[in-house]
Amino acid sequence: ITNVSDKEGNWAHLKYDFLKPEKIKDGKGRRPNHPEYDARTLYVPDDFLRNQTPAMRQWWEMKSKNFDSILFFKLGKFYELYHMDAMVGTKELSVAYMKGDLAHCGFPEIAYGRFASNLVDKGYKVARVEQTETPEMMTERTKQMHKATKFDKVVRREICQVTTKGTRIFTVAEGDAEDASSKYLLAIVEKELDAVRSSYGVCFIDTSIGIFHIGQFEDDRNSSRLRTLFAVYPPVQILYERNGLTKRTHQILSTSVSNALKEQLSPVIEFWTTSDTLTKLNERNYFTDGKLPETLRSFIGEVDSLGLIASSESEMGVKALGAIIWYLTQSLIDYQLVSLGQFEVYIPIDVPPENSENVSEIRVKNMVLDAVTLKNLNVLDNGSGGRQGTLLHRIEHCCTAFGKRLLHQWICSPLTKIRSIEARQEAVRVLRENQSILSKASDLLYKVPDLERLFSRIYAQSSKGLEESHPENRAIFFEEKVYSKRKIAEFISVLNGFQKLQEVVELFQESKLLSRCVKFKTYSKSGNFPDLTEHLKFFRTAFDHEEAEKEGRIIPSVGVDSEYDAAIEELSEIEKDLKVYLKSQCEYFGCKVSYVGSDKKRYQLEIPDNAVKKVGSSYEFQGQRKGFKKYYTIETKSLLERQLQGEERKRQALQNLRKRIFSKFSERNEDWNQAIECVAILDILMGLAKYSLSIEGDICTPVFKNISSSCKPYLKLVNGKYPCISGEDNFIPNDTHVGGEVASVMLLTGPNMGGKSTLMRQLGLIIIMAQLGSFVPAESLELTVVDRIFTRIGANDDIMSGESTFYLEMSETSAILHQATSHSLVLIDELGRGTSTYDGTAIAAAVLNKLCSMSCRTIFSTHYHTLVESYRSNADVLLTHMSFMAETEGDMDDGCEENVTFLYKLASGACPKSFGFNAARLAGVPNHITKAGLKRAREFELETKDRKI
Repeated sequence: ITNVSDKEGNWAHLKYDFLKPEKIKDGKGRRPNHPEYDARTLYVPDDFLRNQTPAMRQWWEMKSKNFDSILFFKLGKFYELYHMDAMVGTKELSVAYMKGDLAHCGFPEIAYGRFASNLVDKGYKVARVEQTETPEMMTERTKQMHKATKFDKVVRREICQVTTKGTRIFTVAEGDAEDASSKYLLAIVEKELDAVRSSYGVCFIDTSIGIFHIGQFEDDRNSSRLRTLFAVYPPVQILYERNGLTKRTHQILSTSVSNALKEQLSPVIEFWTTSDTLTKLNERNYFTDGKLPETLRSFIGEVDSLGLIASSESEMGVKALGAIIWYLTQSLIDYQLVSLGQFEVYIPIDVPPENSENVSEIRVKNMVLDAVTLKNLNVLDNGSGGRQGTLLHRIEHCCTAFGKRLLHQWICSPLTKIRSIEARQEAVRVLRENQSILSKASDLLYKVPDLERLFSRIYAQSSKGLEESHPENRAIFFEEKVYSKRKIAEFISVLNGFQKLQEVVELFQESKLLSRCVKFKTYSKSGNFPDLTEHLKFFRTAFDHEEAEKEGRIIPSVGVDSEYDAAIEELSEIEKDLKVYLKSQCEYFGCKVSYVGSDKKRYQLEIPDNAVKKVGSSYEFQGQRKGFKKYYTIETKSLLERQLQGEERKRQALQNLRKRIFSKFSERNEDWNQAIECVAILDILMGLAKYSLSIEGDICTPVFKNISSSCKPYLKLVNGKYPCISGEDNFIPNDTHVGGEVASVMLLTGPNMGGKSTLMRQLGLIIIMAQLGSFVPAESLELTVVDRIFTRIGANDDIMSGESTFYLEMSETSAILHQATSHSLVLIDELGRGTSTYDGTAIAAAVLNKLCSMSCRTIFSTHYHTLVESYRSNADVLLTHMSFMAETEGDMDDGCEENVTFLYKLASGACPKSFGFNAARLAGVPNHITKAGLKRAREFELETKDRKI
């Protein structure tokens, strides 16, 4: 419309009294200052509703219950946005207002995916409203009513789906996900243990895949486990109970997952209790056999035969599950996700197995990398919200989306069992040596779609994945044929994708490679890959794929669908009966008699005029043409009725056939999922082989040694390079040797910007890669297994939580001292810089002494040269520095300049000074200031020497 700017402040809804800030209320009449005010609902006066048109009354009734959602309101072939929603639409979607006093805009049905995704990406909640009856159905409904009002005489509309960042399922109308990474919806429950510690219950799910992760754990004073959970499984949306979290946890949500949407739920009604959750899981028809999946049953207390009371070790996790299910119910996607039955127990990575008792052995199954270490080493994130320069970005050469997601989990939890590590190493070695097969397999896998997500989507479209009462089953889509074609095309692409998985596996079997991962179950007891041959053959021949994709409907082959086969058989019998009856009529009249007519007027007997004299009273005259007369008989009427009923049964069978075919496919979900998992593993190993082939210069297979009385924890890296860069030619390699026959603690000094932090990050990343089973960029690496990497690198104040540099330093250092073992790797960079020099030196010395006594492999960098002096004769500490060349220009007395050339090479012995003024000069501090500062520093040094004398 023209003059939109004039209308912006003058739309009708801006004048409504009940929407004004000073008068707005929630659905229960509560004002925003009420402690239980629900911003998701809106009070709309009855007298206002009575004055609306029938369709606009429907809109306001839905909006009043979904005030936090943008309603995509179906009107004919278009989705319409009204009032405040229209203002959002024109602003965010660049659609134009329509004429009139009501703010109003819209777009065609087929554009839903693009516009919905746009809003959801920006943090909006979108409710899709569909017409669930036709005008003819509405007319028939109102006829049955005693007294229909004008508000009854409008087609029914219902909300069919509510979508947020955390509840995306990527239907055919929405399109595919833009990237492979998982986006989690997470619910959290907290119970305070004391003033600084809490227990947490969590449940999180990637709704595009459908696996529920449920866990409960006690945390430390730094909430390390919760922060690590957020780092490894990043939530895009978080649910919590109103008044259910401490201030400390709210601060963590504000800092660790600042970009996630947060939504508080009302206790009990929305954030279900544990017993309510179990009750609803038992009462609702989620599971076909009526039994809870094994994982859910494991949460129930031993004394509870009814399955309604959770054990104390899981009650908070089950309560978090209840919040997730409630939210999925409101989003109208609970059934398709819960009924999949995919539930997994989440256990923090640092929790040792229950049978782990020998403290001298490694007690964890996987190397522990907490949120601090993942951040400090740039494993997943580069500190700016991107992936460029991270370890994940460098080694990710996977072909498939599901391979990429599994690699994310692998890199956050490297192995600690030598046998498992060596098995991966061997697989990568074999793949490196068979590059032609590696290339062929990659070509096949690049063509495989995201089977993990598509499987979940197919299940949701099956008769098992959607409740009969779901409004989606009643929705009227004008683009139904387009959507049907897309659904069938997706299904065919999934079948082709699994066929390619099978081809990849067969490719490796012929070459006798990677025995466990690629052996068919049916061929070998040790095999993991299910033999999909018969399953794929069934669906390949079940219908004509090309025809189905073209027409948007499936016509099954014989023997595929019993319901359709029965309908076809019945029609065939009727056809035979029609022929038999027609033959009898020809014999009776002694001439040719034909069936004429169409649709519901079929099977009239057309008899020549010269034979009608034989027509008896049972023949009903229907019409005539020149030379012929038409009749119905009791028999032809019966045959027509049977034919119409048979055709209706055939129509109904075809109508739901796609859902039944998809259900049949979903029955084999265990095999499909196992195939995906096996190939995801293979894809990662192939990717690690490709990474190793991309490295310029030295590359090696790490050699792991078992701990024994003669072999204490150690690592010996020769000519190691930083793994996260591609131009390795310009990178200076370094040797690093700690533990074993040399001191376990390395005290590292050197000039500012000389490469100390890089050396530590390099070592940490190479160890992670080694225990992933990867080749590493080095001439050689020998080590005993590392159970955990601790890092204290960087000096960023946590402004949002009010925690200073020094407090963060001490918190992270405290975690190291409490949790490190002799098998750990500790990387500490310039501890104590957040406080005074004397306090910092004293604390650094105390921590260093403790680490020496713990015998864990440690690199401890410092600029405290008095600290270095005190360890010159200590056999437990190895003094090293990053080498350099220094030149001094000018007169010492008048001030001079230091020019330092960094060599970035680790050397033995301590560095005499830190050359901070060189760093200041490089940073652009004016020369006269650095000269004056250097002169004053020399005066301090002389004063210190005099005191010592």
